[in-house]
Amino acid sequence: MAQYAQIVEIVAPSEAAPGSRIDITVKIKNLYSAAIGIMVGGALEYGVTPWPGITFPTNSANVAAGQTYSFAGYFTMPDKEAKVHAYSYFYTAEGWYFDDEMVRTVKTAEVVKGTITRKVLEYDESRANIPATGIPQGKRGLVHIWGRNDTSKAQQMGIYWLVRDPQGYVVEEYSAWEAWPYTGAGSEHEFIGGRFNLTKAGRYTIWVLLFIKIDGQSPVLDEYSGALCDVSPAVAEFDALKVADYVKV
Repeated sequence: MAQYAQIVEIVAPSEAAPGSRIDITVKIKNLYSAAIGIMVGGALEYGVTPWPGITFPTNSANVAAGQTYSFAGYFTMPDKEAKVHAYSYFYTAEGWYFDDEMVRTVKTAEVVKGTITRKVLEYDESRANIPATGIPQGKRGLVHIWGRNDTSKAQQMGIYWLVRDPQGYVVEEYSAWEAWPYTGAGSEHEFIGGRFNLTKAGRYTIWVLLFIKIDGQSPVLDEYSGALCDVSPAVAEFDALKVADYVKV
């Protein structure tokens, strides 16, 4: 039990992704009847020796009687569950004395990952991988995009894409979230847009974003931005009989 410098709370997330910076706050109350110097310390207790430290840019302060001081700190989340072990000290003429401690567990959050695995352009009765070349002018295009769930459990996947013609005009804007049941771990989901006209010769472009909806967030997991297809200009067809009329024998 604390004598003078009581740790009343450690504010930290319940889980975090490995490698991310984690901001914490350690709140320490002065139980003494006058102002005293209070210092904070801390380390991550998660099965290695020595324990990795927690950085507190300001680790000491003079705290008035009965007041609580909040010390801000941070650490890098390891690749396993970590126990945030905080310590408090109070100052006397002989130096700093250890007084109190508290532990808060931060669990490892799964890294949310997904991949755009396939991109196909359907034009009338034919198909080609994106970026496609040699597409005849005047066809009707239809985009197919496959996204893979690279997490360890089923997730709801979403997609967005924007198609522009050779002059930069938008010919299709599409977005969708998959319906239940959602895509399982390691599995793919196919998104199919709407048909649009490939009326202009030249390069059509596409911008694709893949999402997963998790914990109320919709992070972008993968992206493609570049050529959709190159449309070849139509070749004029001539009537041989009419051409012959202009040919002198």
